[in-house]
Amino acid sequence: MNPKAVYKYCKHLGCCEACCLRYIGIKNPDSYEHVDSFVTIYQDEADKPKQTFEQNEDLENGNDNSLKPEVIDKNVTNGDSDDLTNLPPCKKRRIDVCISCLGVLQEDKRFDSFSMVKNVLAKKKYECATFACALSAPMATLLRERAITLRLAEEFPGYDDKTLTALKEAWKWSFGVQLAAQINKTLDSGAVSPLLVTLNYDYADDMQELEILKQVSPQLFEERSKQKRRFVTEFTRRSVEQALATASLAALQAAGGGLPTASVRALCVGMVCAHAPMYLAGRYIKLSRNLPQSPWILDKKRVLPSSVQEIIYKPLADFYNMDEEEADRRLKLIAAGREDVDVRCLGEGRPFAVEITDPTRQLTADELAKACQLISESKEVIVKQIVPITREDLVQLKKGEETKSKTYEALCIKLSHSQFDDVSPDSPVKVTPEDIARINSFRNTPQNSQNSLNNKSNDHNDSNGDTSDEENNANTLDANGDSLNASPDSKTTKTDIQNTSEENQMAKNSSDAKDIDATPEKNYVQVAEAMDTSLNSEKCDNLSDVKIVIEQKTPIRVLHRRPLLTRTRQILELEAEAVPG
Repeated sequence: MNPKAVYKYCKHLGCCEACCLRYIGIKNPDSYEHVDSFVTIYQDEADKPKQTFEQNEDLENGNDNSLKPEVIDKNVTNGDSDDLTNLPPCKKRRIDVCISCLGVLQEDKRFDSFSMVKNVLAKKKYECATFACALSAPMATLLRERAITLRLAEEFPGYDDKTLTALKEAWKWSFGVQLAAQINKTLDSGAVSPLLVTLNYDYADDMQELEILKQVSPQLFEERSKQKRRFVTEFTRRSVEQALATASLAALQAAGGGLPTASVRALCVGMVCAHAPMYLAGRYIKLSRNLPQSPWILDKKRVLPSSVQEIIYKPLADFYNMDEEEADRRLKLIAAGREDVDVRCLGEGRPFAVEITDPTRQLTADELAKACQLISESKEVIVKQIVPITREDLVQLKKGEETKSKTYEALCIKLSHSQFDDVSPDSPVKVTPEDIARINSFRNTPQNSQNSLNNKSNDHNDSNGDTSDEENNANTLDANGDSLNASPDSKTTKTDIQNTSEENQMAKNSSDAKDIDATPEKNYVQVAEAMDTSLNSEKCDNLSDVKIVIEQKTPIRVLHRRPLLTRTRQILELEAEAVPG
């Protein structure tokens, strides 16, 4: 392939200088940054532009005195000096719209785009020193590129359409570098910089030009028209690419050529600046028995005045100058499980993370420490430390919800005489030492039944189940009777429950909230309120180490957000002790 011949052919079709380089296959960013000087190596002497009046830049800035005496024709300078002032103002040479990129790569209209970006950045006040840029180009450019590459392949046998440099890459190397100088930020790749500036270009004849694809690929668009619910828009970038993938030059020419002269250019009609989400993580201790994890709203009415989520959000939102509505939209709480509204979470606390959408800056260590202080001043939630984390760290947090051992404590009530009580039916119901002994010695996993229990556990294991602490808590209490009814005598039962998830091997790397205090919201005596039992976080494959295996159905009260399934749970330890009085 002769690059010089390809350049001349593309210029003959009506391509701009930058697009000529694209079809040659130039992938050097500097070439597109200084395109006018680079293309001279492909031009004949007669094709090279002659320097006459250096006025374009001055005219763009509104200056009329752009004529320079040293480049004015000698016949003029030899005359009277008054002749210079009487000369009519020189007009900018009209630049034809590129037949390929539709003006996206042509630099004469970029000033408006730069102003648009600068205005948005000034309003949002990002503190990021780098940025990446992205382009949303008219779909008609895909059709025009295909029409040109097919013509090149016919004119130059052996030309590969993969030679073409992508429009978005050439635009980034040209526009992005110029934008960096305008906004005083360093251009970087989207994989490195968290700040992305996306410009949307619109072409007035976009949909009209794409109509010929219905003749080129009729079956594709007939199928799309039959499935209007699935395909709301007739032409999408994907459907256009599918239609062009098998299109031939003859088919395009029969349908109209696919390369009409561009009477209008594509214009930048909008832009979006967005920062990648940031993540903050910590552990919360919940002290209140009247506080849900997320806002409790039923029938559009708030049930309780606050929540763990809102208490944690408040100082973070203040640092970013968000109002309540904006905070609810841009902040997201991600917790390793949850507890009932009337259940406290003690011990080290429950792991959580907060996702911040489109943050303008990273909070400092002092600000994060201040946020912890403000949260803890609520007297309902305590957060001792908040640290920045990555998106990958969230995986460990969610795995911990399914794999960690948790310790529950509940005040349990004996409601009636058991079959072992040798007393009159009318006598008061009391917890006996025999009751305590039977609970502490109970197990349903004999050591000689390991294999059968393993099979049973696997049959009921739910690979998609993510039962929360509130569900574990509810069923543990239900197994011991209606714990909300008072009785003169009671006993405290301490239960260690471990989920039978196949992902438990990952649990070594994360830890979950311990000491879930499940005492009902009554004036009962609390025993061992702040116990801190550390458990092995790995799944107990050897069921001889498990005292009890239970099958837990999804509670009715959460069926609106969880599937109805039976999940297997392992109880590692179960300890009861009498509560005097």
